[in-house]
Amino acid sequence: MYWILFIMGAMASVVIALVVGGLATPRAHVVARTMHLPTPRADVWESIHTVHQYASWRDDVEDVELVDTEQPQLRWREMTTRRAMLFGAIADNAPQHFAARLLDEDLPFSGEWHWHLDDESHGTRITITERGAIGNPIVRLIGTYLIGHTKSVDRYLRDLARKHEQPNVVITDTPPRA
Repeated sequence: MYWILFIMGAMASVVIALVVGGLATPRAHVVARTMHLPTPRADVWESIHTVHQYASWRDDVEDVELVDTEQPQLRWREMTTRRAMLFGAIADNAPQHFAARLLDEDLPFSGEWHWHLDDESHGTRITITERGAIGNPIVRLIGTYLIGHTKSVDRYLRDLARKHEQPNVVITDTPPRA
């Protein structure tokens, strides 16, 4: 009988530790990652801005549906293996700055991405800045310390590089931009 109480107490302690650790972890985060592609900026812009083609080159996207096409701002739904997420463009300044916000309010996280494309000798420097927040303290703790905030950005950049036939790019931290 005591061993059952011991196991239940241990499990409760783990949950309490996760919640307390998550509450001690900042809700909001900002990360920025950069890579260089020896590809003209117009070609990189086309890849980033043509969101309905994401499923053809992004490993984590199974399908993309354009929604509310009568609206002035671009809106789309990305279907991944785990969920569908609705995005809306909040900046669309070709060919240097594109930004989108996650519009779903029922997810444990929220945020926006900013893509900055700069001409560089022999190609384009791509910087993605993620401004995010994670409400659930357990998800926040896991996202911050086990998964890491740069995982999604790095995956997107690697997929973009592979689309442009540059699979061996170097991705680096960079100071966040607006």
